[in-house]
Amino acid sequence: MPSNRAASVTLDARALPATNRTMRIFDAFDKLPVGAILELNEESDPRSLRNEFQQYRAGRFSWDARNHGSGRWTIRLERIDERADTPTFLSHCPPFASAKQATIAELAALATERSYRAGETIFDEGEVWPYLGFVRSGKVVYTLLSPDGKTHALGERLTHDSINESGTFDQGGSTTRAEALTDCTLVLVPAEAVLHAVRNDAELGLGFLAAASQARRRSIDTIADLAFAHVLQRVAKFLMSYAPATTGMASGLPGVENLSQAQIAAAAGTVRDMAARALIRLKNANAVELDRGRVRSIDRARLEAFAHGVQAPPV
Repeated sequence: MPSNRAASVTLDARALPATNRTMRIFDAFDKLPVGAILELNEESDPRSLRNEFQQYRAGRFSWDARNHGSGRWTIRLERIDERADTPTFLSHCPPFASAKQATIAELAALATERSYRAGETIFDEGEVWPYLGFVRSGKVVYTLLSPDGKTHALGERLTHDSINESGTFDQGGSTTRAEALTDCTLVLVPAEAVLHAVRNDAELGLGFLAAASQARRRSIDTIADLAFAHVLQRVAKFLMSYAPATTGMASGLPGVENLSQAQIAAAAGTVRDMAARALIRLKNANAVELDRGRVRSIDRARLEAFAHGVQAPPV
């Protein structure tokens, strides 16, 4: 991570107009042959773009986003075969991008697949889970439970993302709870086999180190938000993942209409009442449209102003 292969097409997404930004990225991607790579330059967390690809190009792309700091992001989108076997699937997971083919084949031979229903627990906080998992389809969410029973969502894992990295490499209990956010399928590789492979393949080890560094950057961003950003800003940042790259009010990306106020509160690190107040404030500013308390439509530009802390006063 990143792959040694050069990008087939490079596109500066920062210069694309909001009116047709996503359409032009999709168009560039759709012109790629299988195995080719589209590299994008971005200036902010591209979660909403990934959600759009997950919705409209599911199974046809691999995603490798790198946060370089100071508003510099690089995203590598590879055009893949959605019917890929397990070795090919693993090769598209970022830590395996430069690993030896023999290493990938050995781990694929030991891997199993398991499906989970939405809401089902994959592993609990503190549990010694004997696998390193990779999301093949669907979404997984990491959560923490406070002593008084409040749940805080720490982030989602999508196709090709790994889960239980800490438990695999330090051989301790899981640092969080993992739950199927939607129906999902995981590829499970025995943790002991992963440790053995890393000892024998330096490129695989470097891939996991790079992935761990990116995870640390995400954790620092989360901590900074909780420490310095007010609730209104945190709610807006979370909803940006569901904001379509269009001008004016438009339907939110699929999945946003299913989010309860309690789920939004957990993602923003607050309580339901505070999240509800933030949503009303966003509605009154015409940044979102609500239907019985749930977000239906989003004005990306207006919501982005709140996410960047431009609007005041805070909730």
